Amino acid sequence: MALQLSSIQSRIHALRERIQCILWVEQLQSQPLWKRFLIRTSQIIVAVVRDLTQEQLSLRAMSLVFTTVIGFFPLFALTFAVLKSLGVHNAMEPTLLTLLQPLGERSAELTTQILSYVDNLQVELIGITSVGILLYIVLDMMRKIESSFNYIWAVEKGRSWSNRVSEYLFAVIVSPLLLFMSISLTSYINTNFFETLLQNLMFGGMLIEAAAFTASILLMSLAFAFAYSFLPNTKVQFSSAFIGGLVTTIIWKLMGSVFQGLFVASAKENIYLAFASAIAVMFFIYIGWLVALVGSSIAYYHQNPAKTRSGRTKLALSIAQKEQISLAVALTIISGFRDNEAPLTESELAEKLHASTNLVEEALEALEQIGLIAATSHQPPRYLPTHSVEDCTIVDIWRALRHCNKDKLALAHDSPGLRQIRSFQDDLTAAIERDCGKRKFIDLDSKPAG
Repeated sequence: MALQLSSIQSRIHALRERIQCILWVEQLQSQPLWKRFLIRTSQIIVAVVRDLTQEQLSLRAMSLVFTTVIGFFPLFALTFAVLKSLGVHNAMEPTLLTLLQPLGERSAELTTQILSYVDNLQVELIGITSVGILLYIVLDMMRKIESSFNYIWAVEKGRSWSNRVSEYLFAVIVSPLLLFMSISLTSYINTNFFETLLQNLMFGGMLIEAAAFTASILLMSLAFAFAYSFLPNTKVQFSSAFIGGLVTTIIWKLMGSVFQGLFVASAKENIYLAFASAIAVMFFIYIGWLVALVGSSIAYYHQNPAKTRSGRTKLALSIAQKEQISLAVALTIISGFRDNEAPLTESELAEKLHASTNLVEEALEALEQIGLIAATSHQPPRYLPTHSVEDCTIVDIWRALRHCNKDKLALAHDSPGLRQIRSFQDDLTAAIERDCGKRKFIDLDSKPAG
């Protein structure tokens, strides 16, 4: 039995190694287009599944359920007031119907109830204090949503409050208008004009249905792409955001049949209908946020393909390893500049050094902080030295990296032990400078060993 278990484990390990070799193949750009597409798609799928198994996306989706319940009606009241002042408040009903489409027949009933409640709020008649509370609830809800998307895009710093007011209100106006355009275009395609125009064609009806379905998918994908581009506090490429939005839209449409069946089943038990509907709505909100976060994760990995293997988890490194990767990144950038080569991106540096992109990212941040390199305006950014590299010694950069992120408060209280260790470090630095202080980056062989 033990031998059989050991054999199964060895086979699983061999299969895993085989999959790793197929997925993370080197020199992927030299592969045919169809093979690159399949490998990239598989890498993104594996990365998203890994994110789901780590449960961070699920945990954030659950927290956003509570946030949505608290801020949903204030958000729609504010959106309704803004759109009403623009004369396009009628977009609320078709927009809600589209968003709640997975709820099936209950979507129309729930939409009517929501709009009736929001309309009765009469935002234009409430006081300044109430408006301020309303705005705060909406902005705080958007802040929490942004925090979840910032996690997906590995962004540590969110927007300032001054930027949130203008940018969030802009999003509140634009997103419903995009959905309204989607619904209006779909309805326009189904008008009698097109039916008359295509009635003599054999497949005219099928063409109308296909055009309406395609337009609905396209514009709804654009709405999600706008959200994916806007919500993270970083630069998101439109192509990546659109791919994430397209996948989200397809999943959203497929959710309809599942939730419609759920509500049909709950309707058979009239006694528990209200209770089951409430649970189903909460579950619907959770699944909706989870799908939205998955779509944003797809956009992230599409824009940053090197992160599909390493993910967002920071590795535990020794001080020596951190120094090695930082100095190796500096050497690669300086050597490329000296040889008049094109500057490299973060992913290209990671591939050239056979290192994790997380390690290269941390090294680049440290080298930027000490002023050795700077990022270009390209997307994704490329890295160049900020000054002449002719006299740049390795020890100078090594010493600067050791004092990077130095916090004076951490060692504010001196002690005999600290003074003794500091004296040892000074002697160590002096010995290194005496023996290796004149060695420069440009004197080293930039070619990798072997």
